Amino acid sequence: MPPRNIGPWMIQSVLGRGGVGTVYRARHRKSGRSAAVKVLGPAPVVDANAARRLAREYEVLRGLDHPNVVRVFDTGVHEGWSWLAMELVEGLDLRTWLSPTLDDDEPLVRLDCALERDAPPASGPSITAPVSVSSNRSGEQGVAGPDALRALAQMLDEPDTQPEREFHVAARRKDGPLPCGRLPLPPEASEVLNRPARIRRLTGAVAQVLAALGYVHRRGLVHRDLKPTNIMVDDQRRARLMDFGLVKPLDSGDETLTGAGKIVGTYRYMSPEQVQGKAVDERSDLYSLGVILFELLAARPPFMARDPAELWREILHDRPPPLSSVNPDAEPGLARITDRLLEKEPHHRFRSADEVLAVLPWN
Repeated sequence: MPPRNIGPWMIQSVLGRGGVGTVYRARHRKSGRSAAVKVLGPAPVVDANAARRLAREYEVLRGLDHPNVVRVFDTGVHEGWSWLAMELVEGLDLRTWLSPTLDDDEPLVRLDCALERDAPPASGPSITAPVSVSSNRSGEQGVAGPDALRALAQMLDEPDTQPEREFHVAARRKDGPLPCGRLPLPPEASEVLNRPARIRRLTGAVAQVLAALGYVHRRGLVHRDLKPTNIMVDDQRRARLMDFGLVKPLDSGDETLTGAGKIVGTYRYMSPEQVQGKAVDERSDLYSLGVILFELLAARPPFMARDPAELWREILHDRPPPLSSVNPDAEPGLARITDRLLEKEPHHRFRSADEVLAVLPWN
């Protein structure tokens, strides 16, 4: 458990847990402002490169100002616990927000996502040396700012990258569950996925994500970890792009491979060039958006392998099924956009988020 107070923030409750840290609901002790505080640590057990990424996330977000990009407040290290305070988004992640069960009380078919892991979490390095930056126990605030995080990060090695949580989707009906990945979707599942209310929610959220991506890309940045759980929709139906821990400047050297030869990112949503460790640009983020769209319109990802090596082979060499072959009743414009976003070669995809936004149906 972290200290009850992290820097100027009072921890209140858990909002979510990830592979290397926990996000808490917190309240500023002086102003009373609420925030989401991402906490890593303590230093001896923190995942290897996480503090460095947290510092980079802060440095990137503090320079961004867009209604569809989460805002950042402050960051620092408190008694060995590195933390980042950001805007608290009250809402649902994109996949949950687009659940067909939100359309009415008793939908014809309910789609359930079962989460599984490909492999147990990779263990971080064992560090027994004291970290001087965390030894400040006399001040309640600890050490603030990205410099403190970088100092902590210098004590750490490169991390192992954990597989993304995999999922399969089953549509349940009176005579039992429907097979996952069945082609095409059964009519009752297709009817639920293609309901006009759900498609309006989807296109509205995607339009906002594209606006956020266009803003980020024009500032010379690539997100590199776009996935449904990194997109939140609040109770005002405003989508927010979150989690910039893997963001990379377009003009920097490639950082996809760590010194240990591990690929950084989320396997399921990686573009072919990201899987290969090549330099990536905005079209890599657009590929990831294509995976998200396929998943939300087909109730399954374009590639189904659970073993990372087999998944990479599929991403590199196999063509995904056309969306219309899985969901024949999918909105034709969305189907065309999805298929083009999933092209293997970057130059065959859309060139920019703005270009996708211009052809998005009902936009």
